[in-house]
Amino acid sequence: MLDQFLKSHTEPIASILHSQVLPCWERFATERFAVTKKTVQQFKKEQLPELMRTSVKRRIGKKNSARSRRVFNNTSSFIAAWPEDDQAVFRYPALVFVCEGQADFCVADYIIHCPHWHFLLFATDVPRPIGGRPHLEGNNTKNGSCKILWFFAPPGTNSVTTYICHCEGEKHWHDEYRVVHRPEVLSLFQLLISELEEMAPGHEKIIDLSVQTFLHLLLNELQEGRFHKVGDISTSSLQSNTMSQIEQAQHYIKTHLKHSLTTATVAQQVHMSRSSFVQHFSRETGESFHNFVNKQRMEEAKRLLSGGYWSVTSICNFTGLRPTAFRAQFKKYFGVTPSQFRQDAKNKQNR
Repeated sequence: MLDQFLKSHTEPIASILHSQVLPCWERFATERFAVTKKTVQQFKKEQLPELMRTSVKRRIGKKNSARSRRVFNNTSSFIAAWPEDDQAVFRYPALVFVCEGQADFCVADYIIHCPHWHFLLFATDVPRPIGGRPHLEGNNTKNGSCKILWFFAPPGTNSVTTYICHCEGEKHWHDEYRVVHRPEVLSLFQLLISELEEMAPGHEKIIDLSVQTFLHLLLNELQEGRFHKVGDISTSSLQSNTMSQIEQAQHYIKTHLKHSLTTATVAQQVHMSRSSFVQHFSRETGESFHNFVNKQRMEEAKRLLSGGYWSVTSICNFTGLRPTAFRAQFKKYFGVTPSQFRQDAKNKQNR
């Protein structure tokens, strides 16, 4: 029943692409699109959407040139950062679409107040939010909320990654990453980014067609299930009327591997006492809670290592294990170290 539920559950990003992103672009195109600049003066010189506003917000922290934690393809994500301001200059641009509410993006020395159904391209050389804080500023921090769809293609991964982040008051979280490896999707994304950054006169038709083609092709890949998932998904996707409490617990574990998973915390999620949960979990699944959690983490690590796109540090974050514990458990489970497994997977792909 759990597998049937997961298969039938609507892919949220595909739904948003179909119902919001494509209709918005087809109706407004670049009328609701902007590209970040290094200063607010440069940004205001552009032909901005009518409803998009700006305000000044000076940075308060010092620039840190140290490399970021390695994430994609064992490469750092950005080349400079202002940790106190939650800003960094990334190695790759990112395109966002505000699905709901108003998002307030702190860019360089200013804020872009971006309303729903608007696109914003974060240019490569412009400081942008790292993502550790809600994208809400001023009065919007108290009662505001927003939902943002992100697209980016980290160098060396040969893929396009998309995910949804949510902001509500002081809370900020994101759903799972969807990673699409189809070469045509990547090529189209790189083309549209190049065209959107340049916005050359006479290229309006090229821009329009490249964006629409990319969105339609990405939508098709998501609908056909040709993508990888990494990260967390919201517990709101649980439907207690279609799953037993133990099935809900299994679903919660599989989608929250990066968190601390104990019998007490998971039992609380499915509204059971710890003792009753342990007894029923073992009876219904045929294995202990600890073994089930460990197996899910190792299988997820195996899948991510097989793709060859994620660093060991990232995989540890996604699976909720410290590097030393992860390496020891992986070798115990599969008989080889993570690096040996990755190399073997690469050798098989090259044959």
